[in-house]
Amino acid sequence: MTHRSSFQSRNFTLNYYQRLVLGGGWLGSISAEVQSWRHTISAFGGFDTAEFSLVDTSTVLDDWVANGLGRGIIVYDETLVPIWEGFVNSITVQKGGLTVTHGPVLGIANKVKAIYSGVDTSVYPPVIGVRKQTAYVSDTESQEKWGIWPEIVSLAGVTNANADQLVDMYLNEHHYPDKNSQFSFATGDSSINVSCLGWVHTLHHPYNYTALSGTIDISTRIQEIITAQLNPWISTDYSRITTNTTPTPRYVNDDRLALETIRGLTAMGDSSNNRYFFGIYENRQAIYEPVSSRIDYQIALTDPKQIIVDSNKAIVAPWRIRPGRWVFFNDFMSGLGQPDVAYHEDPRMLQIESVQFDMRVPFEVQLEGGKNSKYEQKSAKLGLRGTAV
Repeated sequence: MTHRSSFQSRNFTLNYYQRLVLGGGWLGSISAEVQSWRHTISAFGGFDTAEFSLVDTSTVLDDWVANGLGRGIIVYDETLVPIWEGFVNSITVQKGGLTVTHGPVLGIANKVKAIYSGVDTSVYPPVIGVRKQTAYVSDTESQEKWGIWPEIVSLAGVTNANADQLVDMYLNEHHYPDKNSQFSFATGDSSINVSCLGWVHTLHHPYNYTALSGTIDISTRIQEIITAQLNPWISTDYSRITTNTTPTPRYVNDDRLALETIRGLTAMGDSSNNRYFFGIYENRQAIYEPVSSRIDYQIALTDPKQIIVDSNKAIVAPWRIRPGRWVFFNDFMSGLGQPDVAYHEDPRMLQIESVQFDMRVPFEVQLEGGKNSKYEQKSAKLGLRGTAV
């Protein structure tokens, strides 16, 4: 079944020049100046979150409420290099004293089943039985519009009939995105705030594999998970998935979300306990590779221009900084000389966990760092921290 949802048919492009300008896409001639833009890129996940706001005519704002949810968003810099890509997860419109929020998309559930404990009421006292599960129940109309969003409801101590009834009720109440409103008498310009998520968040469905036992390479398993996505939104070009022959059990049957399964696999690193990162980046393509082992960026804390340079001393635009790389603060504790290979022990080094960029002038960029050690990867292999990165 082919799903032509809003995620594929409603696209907007944000081009960066002096300001971000919203234009193009399926609405053709409509364009509007974006008042703000900020995004986060994470070591696990890649293009992660973004937000922007705009002020426009009532016609445009009304269209965003009616049709904006699920639109694809691509941000290019002045050289037309993509710097962030994802989809609209929720929209909040303010018009006078009325505030309307549509979404989030991740709150949709249009394919639902229940896992539950049956109850035997023929004996006294009633006895809670073995775990059971219902069949999936789907809303195909919702799936055609929004894509497939599964949900598993956990219940305890219910009869088979009640479990089926609760599944139907849950589907009926969650098959379309929520709309919430509030009102108070007020005046002011009409405006819209848009919250976006990267395409990695569409791996929001259970992943199981029960055909074979044994083991499988981590990199192969990641490819299988992406191939098994319920919606064709993430590219199946695996040329940027680095081969990692570390074995992991092939058989899985715990209804764990695909995204969380990949998180656990990424946490394991490789056979030498070297850390890896995973994310969905340009062209919705997955990147899975070891974290950097060299100095990628340098920053001088005393530089009044507050610029970032790469290893060749070329200036790097703040929106092009990527996680999983090392930053060297070259005028901090300069008496220590050049860093040696033990970067994680050097206070002048920062391994980037996330990059937060804000369009406001002057541009703002915040780099979040984290501790890097082989212990994390080894403990993940032993199942002690299977979902940590």
